[in-house]
Amino acid sequence: MPMNCRKFSPAELQVHSRNQGFTLIETVIAIVIIGIALTGIIGVIFNNIQEGARPFLEIRGVELGQGMMDEILLKRWDEDTPLGGGRIPIALANIGTEAGESGRTDFDDVDDYGGYADGVAGEPLKDELGNDISAEFTGYSRSVMVDFFKPTGAPASLATNNYKRIRIQVTAPTGENFVFTAIKTNF
Repeated sequence: MPMNCRKFSPAELQVHSRNQGFTLIETVIAIVIIGIALTGIIGVIFNNIQEGARPFLEIRGVELGQGMMDEILLKRWDEDTPLGGGRIPIALANIGTEAGESGRTDFDDVDDYGGYADGVAGEPLKDELGNDISAEFTGYSRSVMVDFFKPTGAPASLATNNYKRIRIQVTAPTGENFVFTAIKTNF
């Protein structure tokens, strides 16, 4: 039984063969277009990889700064402030550690933290109990500054030293600084 085969004329074969495959020019143009597209895509991916660790570093920095700020704000306004709070005469207020307060575990009021720094100059990062936390925060450092502060727009009768400003600076391994500021009042 004969098979049903169609015969093509030479002209049909020539048209048919031209429609198959790519020419050299088409191939070169496709390679150039793909190369340009890949360059852009790889650039975007590389940027995302570089910036990908930034949120993690920021979170760790905020954790260190906020933890220290919480610890400080829980302390009394001044050495002479009665337990439970209350105003003290302004003349008694001072900034700095008192006798016998040699380290962070001895700090009992806000201004004792002024000048405190850890994670720098061989001083490991520590938690509020004095435990070394440097392994968890490699490359970070922090410092605390406490000073008297008078809010802008406050009445002239308001004494300058009724407020203590607490500033904590955390430096990430990348050199980026995170600054935290709070005000504690004499009440």
